[in-house]
Amino acid sequence: MLHAIVLLLHLACFAAYLGAGFAQLQMMKRSTGATGELQKVYEDLAASILVKLELPAIFGSVLTGAFFVAQTPEFMKQGWLHGKLLCVLVLLVLSHLEMFNAKKIGRLRREGGATAENEITARKSRHQIFGTIGTVAVVVLLVCVTVVRLAG
Repeated sequence: MLHAIVLLLHLACFAAYLGAGFAQLQMMKRSTGATGELQKVYEDLAASILVKLELPAIFGSVLTGAFFVAQTPEFMKQGWLHGKLLCVLVLLVLSHLEMFNAKKIGRLRREGGATAENEITARKSRHQIFGTIGTVAVVVLLVCVTVVRLAG
């Protein structure tokens, strides 16, 4: 029964991570086309989603995943898990990079200045690249836990 509950939490955290990741990227994208106060609201919302939803969700996935490995150490001998863990590491790092980037965009927007808009534009472009890398990592992760795992 405990295994089933932890699996449910693991999958719920992963689903929350995906939803939050999609939402924060959409907010950042919409901020590019917005102006004035709405632009600031979108940027702040993206940063807030990262801090309050995306990062806690990926930490929940990591903790519940660690539970599975602790319960069944033989998992560490399976190649698909190594691929999955690499993807999770990439996603964990990306989430932090996105958080720092989104927070910096907010600070730049508040401070203003002559070069702020150019740096904000560059950071938003970087944010989209992070999102693309994250999407690829999620697809590879899903392939590892389905196709690779079940084929081996």
